[in-house]
Amino acid sequence: MNILGLHSGATINQHDPGAALVCDGVLVAACEEERLLRIKSPRGFLPIRSIKYCLDIAGLRFDEIDLIIHPGTSHEGVADRIQHYLTHYFGSAPKIRLINHQLAHIAGAYYASGFDQAMCMSYDSYGDQLSGATAIGDKGGIKILNTIPHNNSLGTFYGTMTIYLGFLGGEDEYKVMGLAAYGKEGVDLSPFASTTPDGYNIDIDNMCRHVVPNATVFEAHYSENLLNLLGGPRRLPEGPVSQFDCDVAFATQRTLEKCISSLAKKLHRETGLRKLCVSGGVALNCVANHVLLKLPFIDEIYICPPATDRGLAFGCALEGANMVGERISGKPHMYLGREYSNDEIQEALQLTGHSFRKSENPMREAANMLFNGKILGWFQGRSELGPRALGNRSILADPRRPEMKDEINKKVKFREEFRPFAPSVLEERAMDLFDMDSPSPFMTITYPVRSKWREKLGAVTHVDGTARVQTISRDTNPRFHSLVREFGALSGVPVVLNTSFNTRGEPIIETPLDAVRTFNGTGLDALFIGDFVVSKPIQPRLQNHVTQ
Repeated sequence: MNILGLHSGATINQHDPGAALVCDGVLVAACEEERLLRIKSPRGFLPIRSIKYCLDIAGLRFDEIDLIIHPGTSHEGVADRIQHYLTHYFGSAPKIRLINHQLAHIAGAYYASGFDQAMCMSYDSYGDQLSGATAIGDKGGIKILNTIPHNNSLGTFYGTMTIYLGFLGGEDEYKVMGLAAYGKEGVDLSPFASTTPDGYNIDIDNMCRHVVPNATVFEAHYSENLLNLLGGPRRLPEGPVSQFDCDVAFATQRTLEKCISSLAKKLHRETGLRKLCVSGGVALNCVANHVLLKLPFIDEIYICPPATDRGLAFGCALEGANMVGERISGKPHMYLGREYSNDEIQEALQLTGHSFRKSENPMREAANMLFNGKILGWFQGRSELGPRALGNRSILADPRRPEMKDEINKKVKFREEFRPFAPSVLEERAMDLFDMDSPSPFMTITYPVRSKWREKLGAVTHVDGTARVQTISRDTNPRFHSLVREFGALSGVPVVLNTSFNTRGEPIIETPLDAVRTFNGTGLDALFIGDFVVSKPIQPRLQNHVTQ
């Protein structure tokens, strides 16, 4: 059967629409609408572009889709609205089944984990009137054990603190996670969020009741209670970051870690299982994921790579496959977007008027440029699903040079200086450099950098001595693996700095034209796109003529 998982704005102003396609038990394609629309986390949009995109990859017509799965069981009339817009855009609509938002999150983690049996948790802001759920996944499917109401939300807690710190709620939580490493003990958030025997409790008196739960991300979700609790000066949006801000971020992060650990302990007591699958927006907190991994009763953990609502279509497609007895086997990779041929790339480059040349060995040439301090755009193969660049739509640099962190943040990404970058390391060497004992291909967990490597990896080691590691498999991504191997042969360091190919506030690039546009608008030194290399003309450096 051809099963299409969808997530769209056909409920209450939903964000992050997308589509995913399973054909006869094979995960064929998946795409976030933002990559094609070029609006980050769009709200209220329908996944029209991503549906066409997935069909194009599979070589299918829309009338060959047998079943559509979509979240939204708590919203009246959703199935009718989906049928109406699909018929409008595509001329027909197949059978539509709705599943709960939290089940879709859990399905995206469990069915992709490859585990026979596992504990499952989801936690986010809210969806289908819930902020989370716990479950068991086994050969019979997913059995929900407990649900968490929307007014006891870890996602809303962390989002409220994100807004309090002057960042954008529902989007900038990762900034708080990064900032936390600069903080110290001293701020007590237990009156806001605390552990309980059943998991945790969130006191919503610290939020503005008139903006929960249907506020925009631009409103101030915190209440006077929270201002009185914290007492210190609050950071204004775009304002300077103080030590107090760092300490608040530290407390926010540690409070989250305590709460999710408490929830995991309760789930383990109920099930006795030792493998854990996690999804939902909060599951992108890779520092907290390492805390879960280190719990004494966890043997293995799988974090859904597109854990946020960007992955709901992915989870819906996998749950749909299970419904019809065509469950996905093994752990699927996340290279589920389009691949562009050299002919398509050449046509795009000619259209832009860029001079370019074909490289005999792009991996070796790119490694040499990295070794010589260049910052590169790297556009290869099928695009990745989810918020992490996994080596196909990436910006790359030399991880040995500590100054690279500030240079890329300033002249390429145009973002805050405290934001860290990830190391992509050869899978076969990862355990030598990082304190880890299994591959981590999706950048979903931070690991300590081994002490003798911290100085050698100055651009990717965070201030707390950790890094959000991506391990690269020769089987899954041979071209990226080859590049890092070549760089390792030159430098003695089998790692490259890897960050998403985008600028602040924009989605990761998707097409060759996106790559060229971002290349032109940033301080990237060269673009490797397919087998072609695009460089910029050398400009004379500005001289400082200030008279002493």
